[in-house]
Amino acid sequence: MKISRLQRFFISLIPFTALFTYADIPAWRVGHNGIYENASNSPVDWQKDLLFEIPLDDTSNGTPILVDGKLFYTAEPDQLICADSRTGKTLWSRPNNLLEISNLGPEKLQGIAAHQERINSQGKAQKRLKSDTKRLERALEKKPDNAATKAALKKKKDELAAMNKKLKKLRSDKIFSRFVKPTTHNTNGYSSYSPVSDGKRVYVANGLGVVVAYDLKGNRLWSEFIEHPDHGWGGATMPQLVDGKLIIRFDDYWALDPKTGKKLWNTPSEVIFGTPTPFQVEGQTFLFTSRGEVLRASDGKRVHEGLVFLHESRHWSIFNTPTLVGDTLYTVSGAEGDNGDAYAFRIPKDLKTLLKKGLELVWHTEVKKNRYYSSVLVLEGLAYIVTRDNELTVLQAANGEIVYTEKISGVRGIAYPSMVAADNKIYLGVDDGTLVVLEPGREYKELARNKFGTFRSTPIFEDGVAYLRTYESLKAAGSL
Repeated sequence: MKISRLQRFFISLIPFTALFTYADIPAWRVGHNGIYENASNSPVDWQKDLLFEIPLDDTSNGTPILVDGKLFYTAEPDQLICADSRTGKTLWSRPNNLLEISNLGPEKLQGIAAHQERINSQGKAQKRLKSDTKRLERALEKKPDNAATKAALKKKKDELAAMNKKLKKLRSDKIFSRFVKPTTHNTNGYSSYSPVSDGKRVYVANGLGVVVAYDLKGNRLWSEFIEHPDHGWGGATMPQLVDGKLIIRFDDYWALDPKTGKKLWNTPSEVIFGTPTPFQVEGQTFLFTSRGEVLRASDGKRVHEGLVFLHESRHWSIFNTPTLVGDTLYTVSGAEGDNGDAYAFRIPKDLKTLLKKGLELVWHTEVKKNRYYSSVLVLEGLAYIVTRDNELTVLQAANGEIVYTEKISGVRGIAYPSMVAADNKIYLGVDDGTLVVLEPGREYKELARNKFGTFRSTPIFEDGVAYLRTYESLKAAGSL
């Protein structure tokens, strides 16, 4: 009888079961730098070293975490799934829709369902009106003097304006508004918020404006509706445990008590996707946002707003998460044809300097004018950044000088996932299903390319095993 690689893997573990301990990965991008320092034997050829591949029913951009030998990951639109990290087998799955967790009576549920159906119906009519409007606009471009087309276009625009007003009223109804499913971009969805854990509990948020806490066995400890996201693209600001608080953002930044879900503070925020990065000065914790703000973790107060904006007329980076290495924060900002700017800021050693002068600019380098969804990866004195269009630039971390730029050929997707490093390898993902494995250094050197189905999450690594959540499956690869 032929023994599969997976069977050989588990047989090899039997003598060591009592001695084996799990290395937890409790949060996205471990330590806000994307470096898995304790990983070894990280896979290069995932197909060759595949340990398991578990088909999944629902998609998600969220990245799994690993706690006590269990993988926790999300699925659209509101699921939290717990799986055995050695087999991928689902141990439990929980929905986190507000209707599911609110214990409403049948009459209330029927009313909400009817209201949502009214919104869905009007939304379909709105979509048709938008399509008709665009069609007439294109026709008018070809024949600008056509009076009939002009009249028809004006009528459609008036109908669309009335429909937008009606939909806004339906969505903002005080009785039903919190239960109305907010809009989101198809690329993003509702479940891009990766879970976070303190080792005993797992906290999950979703784009429905809900935050829920579970124990590791799947018992719901508390749930809270906070607010809907402040835009129609869905959110991706990861929940994180900072200074004894659970920090999350939907429309505002919020701090919750991790034990009870009680709201501790909230701070208004402009549109943003990146997760704020915590740092400490003289025992006090602050958060550096990808808009360049510095917030105090104890009460959410803005210590500085706009202090590190170098170009007021340009967009600040709202997509990626600042990277913390030592006492330096790295970030990159950009928009197509508008700007491309990489920055390094040093954290002052004393509170007085931070409060008076803010972060110290170490360097600023103009880079490719494009969006940067991927966070900066800093490794062995080099800073790696990649545009949405897969152009990799490597800079010297000390002074921002460009070492090389390389367009990654043969890929057609967008570099949504953030780069990570493990076992002296860099993993760069593209959402066409490509995972490029690079050797760090001053020259571009590919070690391998792996081809999966669509994914927008980042791989995670423990000693000997790596995991990746694609749209179609949960994969584990390694060389144990």
